[in-house]
Amino acid sequence: MKLPMSFNMLSYSKRLIQLQLQPLKKFATSASSTFKEKKIRVLDLDINYIETLGSPQNAHPIFILPGTFGSIEMDVKPIIHEFNKEKYKCIAWDPPGYGGSRPPNRPFLPKGETVYEYDVKYATELMNVLGVERYTLLAWSGGALTGIMMANQTPEKVSGLITWGAFGFASGKMVPGVKMMRKLGLNAIPDSRRAPLTKMYGEELLLEMWNGWMNESLKMVESEVFKEGGTFQNLIKNVQCPALVIQGLKDALIDVSYAHHLNSTFNNSRLHLIENGTHNLHLRETKEFVNCIQTFIDTIVLSQK
Repeated sequence: MKLPMSFNMLSYSKRLIQLQLQPLKKFATSASSTFKEKKIRVLDLDINYIETLGSPQNAHPIFILPGTFGSIEMDVKPIIHEFNKEKYKCIAWDPPGYGGSRPPNRPFLPKGETVYEYDVKYATELMNVLGVERYTLLAWSGGALTGIMMANQTPEKVSGLITWGAFGFASGKMVPGVKMMRKLGLNAIPDSRRAPLTKMYGEELLLEMWNGWMNESLKMVESEVFKEGGTFQNLIKNVQCPALVIQGLKDALIDVSYAHHLNSTFNNSRLHLIENGTHNLHLRETKEFVNCIQTFIDTIVLSQK
């Protein structure tokens, strides 16, 4: 199965992305007493994960799946304290090869599968190792591909699926954009995002990861599986749990039309648009983001128990 990368490639503009990923205001990140972060053996890898401390036993688990080049450090720690820990227990991971889940490095184009299928195997087993039997998935951008596949493969474990900055098909119009980004190399990454990524991985490894992602992305967007009406649509339609699609109206990477498509393709879905939301709206519009998630879980997911 070959998966598409979800950039609205024709409208790609480094300036637009610079604007929406420019340095964020200083967020009050959680104190270490709010969560614990550690590595745990999952199959043949050491996976780095984080979980909320102090939640009661009956708190509903939320499993956060970061997007491409996303990580606990950059995308989860700044927001985890906003969730009501009396009602929800947040768990997040660094996917294999990202953040603290190294070594080994990220296996782009792993033999016989895409990197997202690879992630499904480890994400599902991580929750098994942690003893979490049922949970809601909160999946960003490329992580939503992992989430959609998890909801299909283990419907008995996934009680709800929430996506943001996500997509359900790849347009052929994306191909020129992917090729352009591959040619630009690390210069295609906005400075504000490239600096912390370089600090995390080093420039040489980051360039290697970028090239690996670009090569896989090109295969994805050229795949028949993920064209509009392709067989990946069946996975979206087969998601049994209720879904929430969150989309920022100022997302320069994912056009709002992808959110409408996802929402209409899921069998049981609702759409929440955030007026000032960019691709990293979880960091910029955190309160609205968290509030709509908690409302969805309270009124839709938990009511179906």
